[in-house]
Amino acid sequence: MSKRILVAGALDRVGLWKAILAARRMGLWADRGLTVVLYHRVVGLDRLRGLDPELVDATPDEFDQQMAFLRRHFAPVSLDEVMDAAMLGTSLPPNAVLVSFDDGYRDNHEHALPVLLRYGMKAVFFVSTAYLTDRRLFWWEQVSLFVRNSTNEVLRLAYPDPIEIDLRAPGARAIAIRRLNRVIKDHHGLDLERFLGDLPAACGVAWSAAEERSRADDALMTWTEVRALADAGMAIGSHTRNHRVLQTVPPNDLDGELAGSRQEIEERLGRPVRSIAYPVGRAIAAEPAIRSALRHAGYELGFTTTPGINRFERADDLFDLKRLPIDRGTPPGAARTYLATPWLAR
Repeated sequence: MSKRILVAGALDRVGLWKAILAARRMGLWADRGLTVVLYHRVVGLDRLRGLDPELVDATPDEFDQQMAFLRRHFAPVSLDEVMDAAMLGTSLPPNAVLVSFDDGYRDNHEHALPVLLRYGMKAVFFVSTAYLTDRRLFWWEQVSLFVRNSTNEVLRLAYPDPIEIDLRAPGARAIAIRRLNRVIKDHHGLDLERFLGDLPAACGVAWSAAEERSRADDALMTWTEVRALADAGMAIGSHTRNHRVLQTVPPNDLDGELAGSRQEIEERLGRPVRSIAYPVGRAIAAEPAIRSALRHAGYELGFTTTPGINRFERADDLFDLKRLPIDRGTPPGAARTYLATPWLAR
């Protein structure tokens, strides 16, 4: 258990989160901004069909308990209310919280939506449009699936740079998955289709378009399900088309990733899209070209995965809004502390 979690648990035992939330409610705490929590998957580990367990942030029962906690101790708000606070300067209630989801997993509709409706909460779902439309499996899921099922003891790749990874040592496969994902996240201008296309042979895994379609249909929402979320009062935002880290996308491709995703969501749902969550969640404060592309594509809010409070004051950057990732396995006491003081999760 990390030192950070131990400290958060100790602060929970002395009631820090209760004191901070009470102070905010009474106007005694200046930091009355918005906490945004982030989920990816809400599903039982026995339902994964070999996909990456690292993307599961809560089981359905855990998610129910977490939403009950937020309903009881926070003031859940909608994306529209957040938009008004950011763009018009309207006030959010003390201890405001917004629930968000990234990617577009089917369990968001199957398991998360009923819980949200039960507690009268509205969330925002950021979807990567090309995967939902083309019924393709997310790139990190492909990496995990190929490496975990590799029949080759040594993984060798030539592109984009020569890579050789021995898979025989304990823990080697988890290390290999992280290393290959890092290539995708960090390599500027990577030909993703080529990189993923080389992986099955490198791992000695049989793979076909039919297998990928079957797994995508099982794991990803359809557009009908995305529309059902919107019809239930949930907001739908962009997570780009292909879930590429924006800092690695060549300038000529940025518009397709940003404007293309927004356009498809609006055409399919008939609702405006003004917000985006960045794949992998890296801040773009020092990225003027990306900021310009976001404005050109019509976005007004951008969400990172940097933990913290959003105050919507003059100095705040509406393209670098903070979110608190909810990680499976975080003890409840530490989670309560993080929700009250998200900056401690960094």
